[in-house]
Amino acid sequence: MKITRREFIQVGAAVAGAAALKVEPALGGQGGNPMSPAINASNFFGWIGNAPLAELTGFGYRGLELYPRDLEDRDLWKADVEKAGFGLLFMNAMPELRPYLTGSLSDAVERNRRATLDRLLRVLEQTRRLQISLLVVAPGRPAENYQTPAEARALLVASLRELADGGDTTILLEAAPWRMFASSKEIAAVVDEVEKPNVAAALDLGHALLNGESPSEASKTLGARLRYVQVHDADISPGSARLDRHLPLGEGSLKREEVREMMRDLPFAVGITPLADPLSAAKAALEWLGSAAAT
Repeated sequence: MKITRREFIQVGAAVAGAAALKVEPALGGQGGNPMSPAINASNFFGWIGNAPLAELTGFGYRGLELYPRDLEDRDLWKADVEKAGFGLLFMNAMPELRPYLTGSLSDAVERNRRATLDRLLRVLEQTRRLQISLLVVAPGRPAENYQTPAEARALLVASLRELADGGDTTILLEAAPWRMFASSKEIAAVVDEVEKPNVAAALDLGHALLNGESPSEASKTLGARLRYVQVHDADISPGSARLDRHLPLGEGSLKREEVREMMRDLPFAVGITPLADPLSAAKAALEWLGSAAAT
C-alpha cells in the first residue's frame, strides 16, 4: 500500500546561511550553503519534472529535497534540474518508515525491520553517489502487544548504528506525532545511546507543537545534537483537532519571532501544504520567515 502524493505533500526548504536566503541577520547560521534554500518539488507538484523550476529559483530556492522514490525518475528530470541551477541538498526517508505499512526501524517482526534497513541502506548508497550528506529518518512504534517500549528502543538503536556504519552520511532522527520517542528528550536520549558521530537529531516544529513542546524548549533539549530544523505550522488552539496537517506558516500556532530566534544558528527546512496555489504558498513561506529573496 502506497501513500498518495496528495496525502504526503510537503515543501522542504533548507537554509544554512543568511547570505544564501538573503534574510535579516537574525536568521541563518554561519558559512552559508549554495544549495539553500531548497524545496521538495516532487511532492509539491506531482513529480520534479512538472515543477516550474524557473519560478522557484526566482523566489530564491536553490536546492531540492528528495524522497527515495524520486531517484527512480532521476534520468527524466536531471537535465532540467541542472539547467535551473538546483542542487540536491538532503534526502527525507520519512515515507519509507510508516509503521504497519512499510515497516519501521524498531519493527518487532525481524524480517520487516530487515527489509526496512535494506531499503534505507540502498538509499544511502545513492545519497553518497549524489553527494547528499543528510538523511532524515523517524522512529516507529511498538507493534501492538508484541513489543515493549524497551524492546522497541533496543531495536531502534541497533538499526541506527547499522545505518551509521553504512557510510559518512549524517542520519538525523526526527520525532513524529503518535509514535514512540516523540519528545525531544526521548530523541536526545536515543541519539546519545547510539553514540555515533554521524547520528544526530532533526526537529520538526509542527510535530513539536503536537507533542506539547514549544520550539525553543525542544531546541534547548536537543542542544548540540540538533543539526537540522523543519518548519511547518500546526494548530493547537483550544478546541482544535490535533492533526498533523502541515499547515502553511502563519495559519497555526507557531510564533514567528520564536521560530526565528531558536533557529538563529541552525540550518532549517520550511514545510507547507499548498492549497489551490502552490507557487504562492512557496513564496509566502519565505516571506513569513523574512526572506528578501521572496519579496
